[in-house]
Amino acid sequence: MALLRYLDDAGQLQTRKLDAEHFLIGRAESCHLTFDSDMISREHVRIDLEKDGRFRIHDLGSRNRTYVNGEVITETMVTGGDVLRVGDRVVEFVDDSVVPGGAGMDFLTPDKTEPPRCEWIKIKAPLSLTVLQLEQLALLSGDPPLTARAEDIAGAALGKLILDLQADRGFIALRGEKKTDFRPIAQRALAQLSGGSRTPVSQSFALAAQLQKVAGRYPQTATQLNYKLGYAATAVVAPLTCRGDVIGILYLDRPAGKKPFTSTALQYAAAAGALLGALLDESVRKLMRLAPREGLAWMTTIRRVQSALTQEVTSSDTFNVAMKRFPGRARCGDFAEVVHLDEQRCCVTVVDGGGHGITGIAQASSIQAAVRTAVTVSEDVLMDPANLFQVVNQIVAGSSARQVLPFLYVGLDMASGKLTYLNAGGAPPLLMVAPGRLITLEQSALVLGVDSDFVYEPTRIDLPQDFRLICCTSGLLEATNTGGEALGEQRVHEALLDRDAFESSTAVLSAITRVWNAHLGGTQPDDDALVLVVGYGQQAPPETP
Repeated sequence: MALLRYLDDAGQLQTRKLDAEHFLIGRAESCHLTFDSDMISREHVRIDLEKDGRFRIHDLGSRNRTYVNGEVITETMVTGGDVLRVGDRVVEFVDDSVVPGGAGMDFLTPDKTEPPRCEWIKIKAPLSLTVLQLEQLALLSGDPPLTARAEDIAGAALGKLILDLQADRGFIALRGEKKTDFRPIAQRALAQLSGGSRTPVSQSFALAAQLQKVAGRYPQTATQLNYKLGYAATAVVAPLTCRGDVIGILYLDRPAGKKPFTSTALQYAAAAGALLGALLDESVRKLMRLAPREGLAWMTTIRRVQSALTQEVTSSDTFNVAMKRFPGRARCGDFAEVVHLDEQRCCVTVVDGGGHGITGIAQASSIQAAVRTAVTVSEDVLMDPANLFQVVNQIVAGSSARQVLPFLYVGLDMASGKLTYLNAGGAPPLLMVAPGRLITLEQSALVLGVDSDFVYEPTRIDLPQDFRLICCTSGLLEATNTGGEALGEQRVHEALLDRDAFESSTAVLSAITRVWNAHLGGTQPDDDALVLVVGYGQQAPPETP
């Protein structure tokens, strides 16, 4: 679901869904989102929904231009976390179907010169905050989950800080082993653009907060704005403090802008640094203290719910089925099911609900129940699940409790010798057509609930008389060993190319289990993993893997 978050004319935080294919922002009342500001044109900018489900933003010839992540644009693609400046208003683009990758820190220059006209305040100096700022600080802490990581807390807080201070970009970093090192744990609008770079920022300015325990801003007045300094046009930095120690830094800036940060904004950043420092320190202590007890109890509860909602996977006289779950240390919720319509027809569903707690498990179970009912009531759905996906997608998209759950569907009809599949964000299924012959069934579609109007189109292929179908969740491929190396597709493929693996569904599952155990060496990954194998044709007698 794509949203815009912004401060309205009264200074209140608002959220607006991008509910039009061509979404207009401007001063005119006919726009979908209207701002009362002379800095904004009547029709300032348009956000278009592309056919592939992504969003493109177009400046409509506005007088005061449009900026994305601090860069002036005519048109460009936007992704979740991007910060838009429309005239004198800042809007955050939120798309929870996209997980932003880590961004580099190339925008920091390694110079030793502080920017001119910096104004510094000592952290220990009395802070004077308005009632509104105190309310904003209270919201900044939020209500983090029991097992929230420092990255989760910092990421949520950074988005709010960018809105509160009307910044374009920023980062939150923890102090490294050396005094001059810091490790970013949350970043917004810092990714390097292809074919260009962002306005560089003096590294000494960012480090001063960490080394000198001070918060600062530049320039002091609007008349001192200078876009040719080689730094951001206006910036603010504050230390993250806890019990008098500096544990990191908070940095926000505007590579281009009409006004500098105010002294009030600097005071707010200093207070936010103290609050965030305490929250981040407490999150680490809480995880260390509670994870062995509350975390284990919570995982036990989730596993019990998952077990209660899990449908038994059975074989038939013609389809031999084998399945195994590899439990995760911190997340679980994967489901798989085989629905046998008769001896020649069945369907397979795999839903990856890991990491979404009880809500994700409930939704995963509901999706599977809907599929089970549909293929049982209407036999046409088996080989043509497109309409089923459309209906389920619209229901999920309209749910206030929507979770992003990858979903794979495979229909098998041996009377016609056909296989049909639709993959909404899950790991691609594999088809063994002979000993040593493996085919990856590539096809990807949007995860359910991202775009209610997305058109799902299944893929249909011919089947041989003997085959093994392998379906898994992403937890299998992403499981990392003690060296941080993921299991990956290549190791799984190599294990399945062993001619003995084609012997039966159980043999396939045993081959995957062996490569899993060899790679992890007894360590337990964070996320659970699930593997389901459906075999057809000549097979050895089933046995327990």
